[in-house]
Amino acid sequence: MDSVDLTRDITHNTGRMSHRMHTLIAVFSRFCARTTPRGRGMMLLLAIMLLFAIATGEGVLYRLGYFLTLVVVGSYVHPRSRLRRLEMRIEGKAHVVHVGEILKMHVYLRNHSRLQTGWVEIMLMSNMPGNVLGVATAISAGGQQRLEMHTACYARGVYTIGPVVARTSDPLGLFRTEIIQGNPTKVVVQPPVVALPYFHLPVAERAGEESIQYRSQTRTPQVATVREYIHGDTLNQIHWLSTARSGQLMSKEFDSGGGGSVWIVLDLERKSHHSQGTERTDEYAAAIATSLTDLVLREEHSTGLIAYGDREYLLPLGGGAKQMSRVVETLTLSKTEGDSPLARVLGQNAGRFGTSVSLVVVTSSAATDWISILRELRCRSLNIVVVLVDPASFGGKQSLGEVVLELVNAGIPAYVVHRGDSLACALSRPATPDNRSIFK
Repeated sequence: MDSVDLTRDITHNTGRMSHRMHTLIAVFSRFCARTTPRGRGMMLLLAIMLLFAIATGEGVLYRLGYFLTLVVVGSYVHPRSRLRRLEMRIEGKAHVVHVGEILKMHVYLRNHSRLQTGWVEIMLMSNMPGNVLGVATAISAGGQQRLEMHTACYARGVYTIGPVVARTSDPLGLFRTEIIQGNPTKVVVQPPVVALPYFHLPVAERAGEESIQYRSQTRTPQVATVREYIHGDTLNQIHWLSTARSGQLMSKEFDSGGGGSVWIVLDLERKSHHSQGTERTDEYAAAIATSLTDLVLREEHSTGLIAYGDREYLLPLGGGAKQMSRVVETLTLSKTEGDSPLARVLGQNAGRFGTSVSLVVVTSSAATDWISILRELRCRSLNIVVVLVDPASFGGKQSLGEVVLELVNAGIPAYVVHRGDSLACALSRPATPDNRSIFK
């Protein structure tokens, strides 16, 4: 046998031994009992008792030591036997919910043992912020249960829930045993879509014409930009030259024809957002941006999204259900970890805002430097609206009073949303200098 074959055999055998070792460790850890502080005290007492028995030779101490040994061994074996043949799994493969909703998870349990489990704590491992999903139950011998667990969804994102953890202990509380079973389940928490029946959409106007209330469903032949291919794009949208250069499918994004388009700029700078308990300004802002997108698309206008968070998100102007899905997906995955102030975001994208589009800015920033950029854009006959999420109502130290006054003086409508406000009511009328409720 040459050295190459010998090395291959050694590597193969080592891999098999490593796999078996990992399997043994997994099996051992699956039923490994953890010693509680009371259990450590009991074992210390047992050790002292045995030392005194050996030192003095007293038979009473020996008998007492034997009794404590039986108690410790029985307490160690008892919880392990109760979970030895317990089957657990999460029902359902994926869940889609919205921020503010209650997530319901169902866990299937079956006891294959002839012994009752007694009281067992069933919990779900999760990286979702909020309460831990758990419940205490007892399963009869050969019995089965279907448990329903609830938790509130506070933050948008993609999370995993599971596997299932079962914990129990002996009657004396000396040892605690847990087992872990089941595959994790994906949970997608999306920002909610709220109806805004009283919000005045800043649809662009053309000189000598009334406000555009309807957008033609036909596209102009001009290509606005090139983006990555999205499932569902037609063949005539493929940009073959960019596809050949990049090595992946690229699609053309056509100009919407100009009239009635609305850009939504969502400020995701880390410094401008605050939280109060489980409520956060960025979740309010994301819900506002999603709801505004839904309103724009329902009125058959095109919309685009700009948000600088954990990375730069830019969705070109588009319409229909596909654009709504893109916006929801983008806002679900985005994180409020941006380092770009709102003034920089507006300045870098000012060239995208032509005279035929409108602009809606959603922010919690108490700075005023970005208002000067909006003044310049307004001089280009852009229709601009600003929605402010009041950071002071979320525990922030800065007030939006100066921001609101500057926007009103600049002729830019400003809506203010406080913690606990209904979005439909808060966005029903803009703030005015006489409306003191905006400074509450």
